[in-house]
Parts: sequence; structure tokens; C-alpha cells
Amino acid sequence: MNDVFTHIRWRLVGWNLLVLSAILLSLSAATYLVLSRSLMDEADRNLAARADAAISKLYEDGREGLLHFEEEGSYSGGLFYLVMGPSGQILYNPQRVDLTGGTLQIPIGKTAQFENATIAGEQLRLYVRPLAQDGLDGSALVVGQSVESQQRTLAKLILVLLLGSGAGLALSLVGAWFLAGRALVPIQLSLRRQQQFIADASHELRTPLTVLHAATDLLHQHRAESLEVNGELLKDVRGEIGRMERLVGDLLTLARSDLGEIDLATGQLDLCTMADEVVRLVGPLAEERGITLSREDEGTPLMVEADPDRLQQLLLILLDNAMKHTPSKGKVTVMSRRRGTNGCIEIADTGHGIPPEQLPKVFERFYRVDKARSREHGGAGLGLAIAKSLAEAHGGQLSLTSTTGVGTTAKICIPLRKASKTSPQSPFLNFLS
Repeated sequence: MNDVFTHIRWRLVGWNLLVLSAILLSLSAATYLVLSRSLMDEADRNLAARADAAISKLYEDGREGLLHFEEEGSYSGGLFYLVMGPSGQILYNPQRVDLTGGTLQIPIGKTAQFENATIAGEQLRLYVRPLAQDGLDGSALVVGQSVESQQRTLAKLILVLLLGSGAGLALSLVGAWFLAGRALVPIQLSLRRQQQFIADASHELRTPLTVLHAATDLLHQHRAESLEVNGELLKDVRGEIGRMERLVGDLLTLARSDLGEIDLATGQLDLCTMADEVVRLVGPLAEERGITLSREDEGTPLMVEADPDRLQQLLLILLDNAMKHTPSKGKVTVMSRRRGTNGCIEIADTGHGIPPEQLPKVFERFYRVDKARSREHGGAGLGLAIAKSLAEAHGGQLSLTSTTGVGTTAKICIPLRKASKTSPQSPFLNFLS
């Protein structure tokens, strides 16, 4: 099982890194393109400004103006000026740029244009400006600038982006591994609970199936005898079948609860009336066990929207649970009270209580505080889990408080129904009468 989760974890990490790599690649490419375009635009603006200044000097001072616009000298990778004839021959070369063959293969158009060129292995950016001065018709002024510094800046940028992306991916690998592990924790817990649930359900079903198998084997061996002789065996079979029916019904209720498919036939009913009827139903059982069952309320109706059958099932679970854990001559009290916007029913017993360390686990499926006593009374540890599911299905809450040696109190609270000016008497009010 660990191998499966490790494989899933690596797949999550892989997908995270793939997505992050795509994002980093896009951002890096966008950063490179924006900076490259910005540097090139800056160089173009500088060349155009220099060309405008050179043209003005040329028109003011004639041909000699261009020669003295910049001091003559050898070109060493800075700015340079050329006057290029119609056929590409160089007419003026003040900075003595080394041009192999004496021509530039650059077309002269009617408007100014930017060109890229390589001279002596150096990357250049050129601005070609047509000339219309007397004697220079068809010629062009070429202002050039080395872009080696921009290329070095872009190369450094690429290095920084690669190193930064690599470091980011390395950190993301650690982060993705950690986050993937955290994301899988709930799934692992859920799977463990499911496996435990299946194991517990199988264990609970195995006992009645074993009894049924043994009983049917005995019946088969004594099939020639009358039913009266095998009455005890038939009684055992019926009892175990009933136990399995209850267990399967409980499991079905929990399964529907997990899927959010508990069907509720809700209607208006009074929690006080419901509590009275449940106490009446359980009264004979409490008397048989020597337990005092009492009832308390505030004397005012507590109207709620609820399914009477499901709510009765919930209260019977809580009452049955309270009496199972209350010794003879103990007391169980059922109280109905208003708490803010909720109607609450509290069931308090004087049993042995629940140890504090076990209290958070009592709503877990198949969990038993007193396993021996629960099995003695036929409990499977599903009652409180079902009760909690039914309470939440009604939009309410079920809570449990307990003090060891004093007793336990279960409280179910359901939102009260908002009063209506013209609300007809609901048939659910008297469904128990």
C-alpha cells in the first residue's frame, strides 16, 4: 500500500514540476524578449538621434560637415558613420571602419530603415538614412553601433534565468514532495478507516454466520426430528438472522449518510411530544432493569422540521445506549429545553462515564468503550455513529459530555422552526398519539 501512495506522490510531484516548468519557461521567455526588445529600441533611438544630428551638420557645412562630426580615427567598437553610394560603395568612412571589399550589402530605400550586420565578426546595428543633398542623390547615411554589450547583457540574463529557474525547480521539488505528502494524508486516513470499517463489519458478520452455520449443520443432522425438539436451534437461527438484519440496516444507513442520501420525510413536530413518547416506549425496559427513567421540560413546545421516524430512531439509540451503561438503581433523565435558536433534548445517565481519552472516539464506527458489555447486549458499536449522522442530516448537532464515575450526557440540538402567522396544524404534531 505504501508503494501505491509513493507512486501517486511522485506523480503529483511530477505534474507540479511540469506545470511550474511551463510557467517558468513562459516567464523567462517573456522576460528575455521584453528586455531584448527594450535594449534594441534604446539602441535604435540613439542611432536615429545621432543620424538626425549628422544630417543637420551635413546640410549646414556641406560634405565636410560629416567628416568632422566625429573626430577621425580608427573604429574600436563604438559609434561610427558612413556615407554609402547607390551601388553600395563607401564614399566616406571617417572612423576608418574595416570593410572587406569596400561595400555594404544593404539596400537603400526611400525611407530610413534599421538593419543588422556583422563586420569583422562583430554584431552591429545600423540605421540607414537616404540623402537628397546635391551630389549625394541616391546615397545614404549609415550610422552604426556595436551591440556586443547588449548581447553580453542578454547572455548574462539567460544565465541568471537558467540558474534561477533551476534553483526554483529544486526548491519546488522539495515543496511539491512535502505538499503532495500532506495532500495524501486525508486520503490515507480515509482508506485506513475504510479498511478498518470493512474488517470490523466482516468480524461482526462472521459471528452470526458462524452460529447460523453451526445451527443449520445440527438441524441437518437431526432433520428427521420434529421442529419442537429443535426449537432452541430455530430460536438461535432467528436471533442471529435478526442480528444480521440490524447490522446490515445500520451499515446501509451509514453508507447512505456518507453519500448524503439519507431520505427524510420532514414535517413540523414538537420535540417535547417526541421525547414524551420515546420515554413511554422505553419505560418498561428501564423498569425491568431497575433504572429510574424521568422526564423534564420547560413546559413550552419546541417546534422543529424533522423526520419523526428518523428522530425517534436517534433518540432510541441514545436512550438505549444510556441504559446499557447505567447500573441497576441508576437514573436516566430526558430533558427538553430551548437553547437560543435550537430545540435540544438532553439524555443524562448516572452510569460509569467515559474516560476522557476515549470520549473523542465514541462516534467512530465499531468503537466500543466497554467491548465486553457491548457484545453482551448485542451492540456493534454503530449506534452513536448512526445517531450523529441522523442529527447532521437534520441540520443539527449531537454532542457527548461525560465524567468518569458520575455519568454521561448526550445532547441533540435541532434548529427551531420559524413561526408562521398562518401555519396550519401539521399531521406530524400528533403522529405518535
